[in-house]
Amino acid sequence: MIVDQSALLYAFCLLGLAVLLLVIEFLVVSFGLLSLAALASAIGAIWFAFAAGDVLGWAFVVLVPVLAVVLVREGLRRLQTSSVVPQATISGDAGYHHVTERLGIAVGSEGVMVTAAYPTGRARFAAGECDVQVLAGSLEREAAVVVKRIDGPVVFVAAIAPGAGSPAPDQA
Repeated sequence: MIVDQSALLYAFCLLGLAVLLLVIEFLVVSFGLLSLAALASAIGAIWFAFAAGDVLGWAFVVLVPVLAVVLVREGLRRLQTSSVVPQATISGDAGYHHVTERLGIAVGSEGVMVTAAYPTGRARFAAGECDVQVLAGSLEREAAVVVKRIDGPVVFVAAIAPGAGSPAPDQA
């Protein structure tokens, strides 16, 4: 078996370049350009390996994808534990937070309309104001309301009948 030494040297140099470019890809934002250059270098390494000999060419065909998988897995693992990369975590507290949580407004809270609601407006509760939506019809300014339902960002209210003897608004 005759091996072309210069072709083998080029194959290993291009393989080293491909590895180096793939490692740099994890350190520099290149939008995949370094990955494409690494792929081109790896293909060139395989081509030169076949030029050096058939057995070496097939060895590179097996070696290059295995090496790429190992490098990408190790690079992603290091990125996940790096202090340079922001680490976002999803906890039980994740998700939408409405102003009602901060103000302590819950179903049954009573307040007064600050603006007219046709069907949306603004109401004042014991701890502050928030936007509300009337369940049915419309309400005028200064109308007494009670929270009937909170659905995500929408607070649904209904009018309190005048003289119904409602308890005082929540003291949240």
